[in-house]
Amino acid sequence: MPDIIEQSTLYKIRQIELAEAQYYEQLIKVLDKIEQDITSLVGKTLKTEDGKLLREAKFSLALQPQIKAILEKEYLPWSDQVVREGFNKQAKRVERAFKKIGRIPKQFQELTKGDLALIRNLKQQYFTQFKDVSNTFTRTLQSKVYQNVLLGNDFAVLEQELRQTINGIYASSKDPKINRLVNYVKKNKTNKNKAVKLRVDKAVVTLQTKFGADRAGNNMKRYAGQILNDSLREFDATLSANKAFEAELTHFKYYGNVIPTTRRHCSSLVKRDKLFTIDEVKRLGRANWTGKKPGDQLIVRGGYNCRHQWSPVDPEWFNEDGALKY
Repeated sequence: MPDIIEQSTLYKIRQIELAEAQYYEQLIKVLDKIEQDITSLVGKTLKTEDGKLLREAKFSLALQPQIKAILEKEYLPWSDQVVREGFNKQAKRVERAFKKIGRIPKQFQELTKGDLALIRNLKQQYFTQFKDVSNTFTRTLQSKVYQNVLLGNDFAVLEQELRQTINGIYASSKDPKINRLVNYVKKNKTNKNKAVKLRVDKAVVTLQTKFGADRAGNNMKRYAGQILNDSLREFDATLSANKAFEAELTHFKYYGNVIPTTRRHCSSLVKRDKLFTIDEVKRLGRANWTGKKPGDQLIVRGGYNCRHQWSPVDPEWFNEDGALKY
């Protein structure tokens, strides 16, 4: 039976997964709106003849402020909601977890002034990352417009490039079969049912086959989604580690479920059921494994898309057999 530390950590992990699913669904709607608004903008602004773009650079260059305005209007409020609402809720869960576990001085079970300062800094740090995506793709979209106008390409080519730059393989299409697959994936992307997940994976492979050039996934959805994933989990890890240092806890234990897609590195740490010193955790970060991400091992954990967490503990809380003392 899971002890109170494991229960509290798994609860936090589950709540992060629910929050990520909620914000990812919102992101899909935001990017769909951006895709619609930008393709509509270029369609109304750029001149064509027999379906081909007229080579008039002044019209393409004039679009950058409008592209920037669309992204800032739709995408930045979503980013702000993630770091304000999402981080605040997770901070409260971290606080509740420390209170529920107890075993440390009461003043460290609550959010301290140091914690609140850290939360403000982390909000600013991750909002800046989200904003960088907006700035990067403003330039990328403008570049796509300029290049296609300069070459006098078919308008349909430019439109498809813009859609895929925003949404990747999930871009809208004139092909109804592709749209059905796109809509199915969007609707079920966060569904945990195994049968549904298999169908989603199959649909994604089909879409990648249709859009072979987009396999690298260099699109706004991919980058914003990755920051969403990382920000929620790394915020939790950073705040938990900071509270541990304040309370002078020097050991950590690795928690999380082991599923078929779990990396061997993470599976090994969970199954070892061992208490690690801070130095031992940092040494793990110098090893090599699939999916490794640069950064402090306490924060990046098992790398990209990792669902596990380090929880601070004290060896005095455990019996010789590793069971938690009650």
